[in-house]
Amino acid sequence: MYEILVKAHGGLAMLALLASLGWTGVTLAAPSGAVTTVGGLRKVVYVAAVAITSLVGLIGLVLVGFNPDWAGHAFTWVGLAVLVLYPICGAKSRRAFANGKKGTAIGLSIAMLALVAVAYALMVAKPF
Repeated sequence: MYEILVKAHGGLAMLALLASLGWTGVTLAAPSGAVTTVGGLRKVVYVAAVAITSLVGLIGLVLVGFNPDWAGHAFTWVGLAVLVLYPICGAKSRRAFANGKKGTAIGLSIAMLALVAVAYALMVAKPF
């Protein structure tokens, strides 16, 4: 079970990175002006990015349950920070996108992408 969760955690992390890149692409390619609602393919990309990233975080917490010694390590806290900050940035980005604030939406989507990219790099390297 542990090995399956480790593989799922790593694979879904890469998928979360790609979904975050997709949401950043959506915000960059969107026309300026309010769209009133984020629907269709845009909504699918947004929901996929937030859901997959949250799932990666939850699997990470389950893995910490298998290895309680990890609870004190820095990479666990980095993961928790991403688990909290990512959906906050995502919700603000989606709202800004819907309100026609394209610059804000782009900035927040880049922040989302940076959170996932930095966390992924730190989890792979584990320099601490």
